[in-house]
Amino acid sequence: MADMVGPGCQRGIPGNVEMPLAVERLPNGNTLIADAGDEAGFGSEIIEVNPVGSIVWNYNEGLKFAHSGRRLRNGNTLITDTTNNRLIEVTPDKRIVMSSDEWGGGTGKLSDSSRLHYPNEAFELEDGTFLVTDRNNDRCIQVDRKGHVIWAFEKELHHPHNGNPLPNGNILIADSDGNRIVELNRKKEIVWSYGDGKPETLWWPRGAIRLEDGNTVITDSKNHRIVEVSPSGKVLWKFQTEHVDKFYITHVTKEGTFLIACTDGHHQVMEVDRTGTIVWLFRNYRRPSPIYARLTNGFFKEVGEDGVPRHWVFAPRLSEGGGKLIWDNNNKPSPCPGLEYDRPGGLFLQQNITVKPGATYRVGAEIKTIDVKGAACIHIDFYDHLVGSLYRDITDMPSGEYFTGTNDWTHDSFEVKVPPKATFGQLRLAINHSGKVFVKNIMMNPL
Repeated sequence: MADMVGPGCQRGIPGNVEMPLAVERLPNGNTLIADAGDEAGFGSEIIEVNPVGSIVWNYNEGLKFAHSGRRLRNGNTLITDTTNNRLIEVTPDKRIVMSSDEWGGGTGKLSDSSRLHYPNEAFELEDGTFLVTDRNNDRCIQVDRKGHVIWAFEKELHHPHNGNPLPNGNILIADSDGNRIVELNRKKEIVWSYGDGKPETLWWPRGAIRLEDGNTVITDSKNHRIVEVSPSGKVLWKFQTEHVDKFYITHVTKEGTFLIACTDGHHQVMEVDRTGTIVWLFRNYRRPSPIYARLTNGFFKEVGEDGVPRHWVFAPRLSEGGGKLIWDNNNKPSPCPGLEYDRPGGLFLQQNITVKPGATYRVGAEIKTIDVKGAACIHIDFYDHLVGSLYRDITDMPSGEYFTGTNDWTHDSFEVKVPPKATFGQLRLAINHSGKVFVKNIMMNPL
């Protein structure tokens, strides 16, 4: 048995919030949270939590990377089931009464012959139709419950999030990969914007809310902060924690506080006031993967019944529904694992390893790639005591060479100094976009 310094827990535990992506304070004082699930893709759900932290309702049947849950006027819940590329309406007794899978005679097609592709947010409008940000189609659309497209903005957006309807009829959209917030009128004209496309101003903004005084609260996700800007673009207020908090969305309560979903920042939902004081917090995270005392099964000689190397985790949570673990059975003296991927996003094979803060380690491996159009590499993420990543973005993490195209077996190595606040490291084989990558003889040794 491999030495462990910390065991994991069962995957898919109902109510265990691993990656909160959306949050809403309900009229009854409870909080609705959309949870994307754990690293291996288990446990996505929508939960309703009362003020003392008790879970009073949840829905988790068949969800994959659910991005949002919004309580409708009729008491049902509207869910963007993102990796399943669908929008569903669920009753309090958990019956699906509307599904976009049924549009187009059961084909899932909208009236314009398209299909939803990575829908990440949906709001109900006053007339009962829905405003949906359809991310991988680079658009924001208004649809009815039968899939008829009433309005669409399909230009100038780059992977948008959180199309938010405004009282004046305009729509506020987080143009995430455009690094800006835009306000559109119904003529599809941009009447206001904030962000110049530079990460220093906004970096992957996930949402924006217009306040009654005309200011805009923006969730500046990869800059791990919340900012309030005036109509002229002046920053009036901001909230940022000492640790990395990839804030995902912000909801303004009737009391004027800010309810924030934090994904990589400690797996929690927090409510803060304008002084930055946390006035409410929900966190019940339990880490699903063990932490090993040292790198274990780096030569991949042990394989589990599920076909995954023992002590390693196949992590498709961010893969947008694609990718698989593969094996090179022709490798000698023993087969070695790899990843095959076919779309944007990220796919990983990873292991948690205990580390000593301030120590330096050498990481080495042999890597082979086939037709990689994005990048494949070995990298390592470090986490603090509350299992929050210490890096703002995956590109900031220590790594070896970024491999593209086709490469025969290549030895790759790099040195990494462990950050002071790190409690463990997560060593990963990673690939994005498309292609195949294989790995063997991984080592991680202190210097």
